[in-house]
Amino acid sequence: MATTSTENRPYKYGAQDRREFIVADSEQEMRFENDANGNALYIGYAKADSAEGDAVWKISFQAYDANSAITSRKWPQNASGIATTNYEFSWTARAGYTFS
Repeated sequence: MATTSTENRPYKYGAQDRREFIVADSEQEMRFENDANGNALYIGYAKADSAEGDAVWKISFQAYDANSAITSRKWPQNASGIATTNYEFSWTARAGYTFS
């Protein structure tokens, strides 16, 4: 059975042992790649203890102007060519994705 990006979305157990999606950044693994000015170019989120090479990461790419002010956030395209915020990408492969 193929894994869907929803299955990769981080979750925790809430009241009465119900699964709840984690929405707070503080409850996830985070990775950053910065440019020479210290601006975060790539930001990645995944469930705690996720391997960087596994396709379970949500990744964004930030663009900046000449004053180091953020101008946009872009998302990687999936196999269908659609930009998505799903947890289906590999952190180690981030530079090879097309962001839009």
